[in-house]
Amino acid sequence: AIGIEESVQQAEELTALKVEVQQRVDTIREQMQAFRSAEDQRLQLAEQQIVDLTKKLETVQEKSEKLQQRLLEERNQAMIDPLTGVPNRLAYNERLAHEFARWRRYGSPLTVAVWDVDKFKAVNDTYGHQAGDKVLTVIANALHKQVRETDFVARFGGEEFVLLLPETTLDNAMGVTEQLRKRVETTAFHFRGKRVPITISCGVSEFRTGDSPERVFERADKALYEAKNSGRNRCCKG
Repeated sequence: AIGIEESVQQAEELTALKVEVQQRVDTIREQMQAFRSAEDQRLQLAEQQIVDLTKKLETVQEKSEKLQQRLLEERNQAMIDPLTGVPNRLAYNERLAHEFARWRRYGSPLTVAVWDVDKFKAVNDTYGHQAGDKVLTVIANALHKQVRETDFVARFGGEEFVLLLPETTLDNAMGVTEQLRKRVETTAFHFRGKRVPITISCGVSEFRTGDSPERVFERADKALYEAKNSGRNRCCKG
C-alpha cells in the first residue's frame, strides 16, 4: 500500500492530493471507530462477566452460609438426647474436655457426680417402657432445672446421668447432690393414675492432682455402686 507521504510526492495536482489525503484520513477514522467499537464491546463483555461472577459468588456465599447453619443445627441436635431433651454423652465428653483443660490450667475445683435411677428395671417391668421413658424425662428435667448455669447435666446412657460441677469442692458437691436426690424423691410421679415411687443414687468424686477424667469417673462410679449396695437413694463420696 502507498503511504500518505508517497501519495503526496506522486500527486501531480492539488485536487488529486486532497482526494488521496481524504481517503487516507477516512480509512484511519474507520479503523479507529472499528477499534473503539471493538474495545467498547470488550469492556461491556468484561463488565457483564464481572456482574455474572459477582452473582455467582453471592450465590455460593449464600449456599455456604446455609450449609454452615445446617451443619451447626445438625451438630447441636447430635448433642441432645432425643428422649429427655438434655445433653447426651457426646456433649458431656466435649464439655468434660473443656472443663478438664481449665482445671489443669487454673487448678480450680472440679467435681463429677454420676447418677443412676434406683430399681429402674422394676419400673419398666411393672409399668412398661412408656412409664420408664417418662421417669427418665422427669428426672432429667429435675436435675437440669435445679443446677447452676455453670453446671452441666447429661444423660450418660440408659438410666444413668452425669453432672459436672465446676468451681465446686467435693464437700460442696455433696450438698448439691443431696438436694437433688431429695428433689427427685419428693417428685410426685404418676402413671395412669398410680403414684410411682422414684429415687436415685449418686457417686461423687473431685479431681485431684495427677487425675485423668477416666480415673475420676471410675471413682465416682465406684461410689455409686457403694450407694446402691448400702440401700440406694443416697449419695456417696469416691
